[in-house]
Amino acid sequence: MSGAGGFNSGVGVSLENIALYDRDSQKPPLLSEVSLEIKAQEFFVLVGPSGCGKSHILRVIAGLADGVSGTVLFNGQTLTEFSPDYRNIAMAFQTQALYPHLTVKQNLEFNLKLSGLPRETIAVQVAEIANLIEITDILDLKPAKISKAKRQLVALARAFVKHPKILLLDEPLSELDSRARMHYQSVLRWCCNNLHITTIYTTHSPTEALTLGDRVACMDGGKILQVGTSAELYNKPVNETVAKFIGYPEINFIDVETQAEENGLFLNLIKAKSLIPAPNKFLNLFTEYSKAKLGVRAENLQIVSVDDTDFSQKESTLLQMIVEMLEFQGANTILYAVKESLSLSIIIHSTEHYEIGETVFVEILENNLLLFAEGKCVGF
Repeated sequence: MSGAGGFNSGVGVSLENIALYDRDSQKPPLLSEVSLEIKAQEFFVLVGPSGCGKSHILRVIAGLADGVSGTVLFNGQTLTEFSPDYRNIAMAFQTQALYPHLTVKQNLEFNLKLSGLPRETIAVQVAEIANLIEITDILDLKPAKISKAKRQLVALARAFVKHPKILLLDEPLSELDSRARMHYQSVLRWCCNNLHITTIYTTHSPTEALTLGDRVACMDGGKILQVGTSAELYNKPVNETVAKFIGYPEINFIDVETQAEENGLFLNLIKAKSLIPAPNKFLNLFTEYSKAKLGVRAENLQIVSVDDTDFSQKESTLLQMIVEMLEFQGANTILYAVKESLSLSIIIHSTEHYEIGETVFVEILENNLLLFAEGKCVGF
């Protein structure tokens, strides 16, 4: 795909102490203390539940929000200095806002004509993007004649056809089915990499965020909770909210309190009414936190085969649980097991067979175990 002059250096975006206030002054801010440094040519993803402020950040960057305090800079320039005519920024929001009286092709051409590009250049750029986004078969149709999913692809194509330096995408694939969404995630990354575009993308799907983002910002309640790579957010979440939101199945939280015994320090698993030895990696931390939560990913639990002879020897390290549900996922299955009021999700290989109601023995693996206290992650 061809680029445009000056694109190779890329454009970084800096947000400093951004706050966005509701028109109703009695309501809390829509955004609060948002500071981000988005690198040039980075694919940066904002992820969080609906209403957390993701779309507001895009509108602030685009200069479309009122009631904003703080600073937004593009390679050190204000929006007016960087892109006075919006030529350097393109947006694709959930509401596609296509011109209903124009065909798909005319929608793609519209902004290019306003920019004064030669007719031949416009034709090349439109054909190029239409082929890539796979909408050549609908170029002569008007928006009312195509599906919501196709309209979303047209809006995406209209953003790319400008060859922008900054691309703002607000859940641009939400109308697509899962197979098409996976395909267009790959197309998106290819376009952004080859056009050297700095992309800021919102989604409520943790899976999509971890798949697409060079870095990901996890949001909640109008605030940035954590910024990092997919691996950093998954393996080293800063708090319970991030840990719970990032990853599927949800992380298992186990409420514990310390209990000293003659043979060492143990953890009382409150909901399971069980004792297990305190993990060695957290022994120092348990001198500070007598009540805490273990954070255990489903892949860090394993089902252990024991017989009557050796169960008594291993009993202190295992949880005897009942299989409650099985979620088949192809190569793997998520097994849900319960003991008293504690429920755990465990990833097993689908060649392993268990029945609902069967008794299993579950071991908590110390590797990648997390410790939370007062809502924050205090141990990895």
